[in-house]
Amino acid sequence: MNWSWDVIWEYFPRLFDGVWLTLELVLYSALTGLAIAVPLALMRASKNRLVSALPWAYIYFFRGTPLLVQIFLIYYGSAQFDLIRNTSLWEIFS
Repeated sequence: MNWSWDVIWEYFPRLFDGVWLTLELVLYSALTGLAIAVPLALMRASKNRLVSALPWAYIYFFRGTPLLVQIFLIYYGSAQFDLIRNTSLWEIFS
């Protein structure tokens, strides 16, 4: 097999950009998950049944469905709502 290192060096900056983007996405998703998880955990630990019911339902739904199904529901299912189509969120989902 004949390797051409020129191709690797040519596209290395683009690969590095992809690594940087991946690290950014991991950081943002971890911070978002933490911001959601802490309040939900505190609500779930509450002795009040009304307060703990919302996080129970949220956890039950997201633990019970595969991630691919959740992605399809968010990405493809959001187009049916006028609220999404008439806001700047439509630029993300379209």
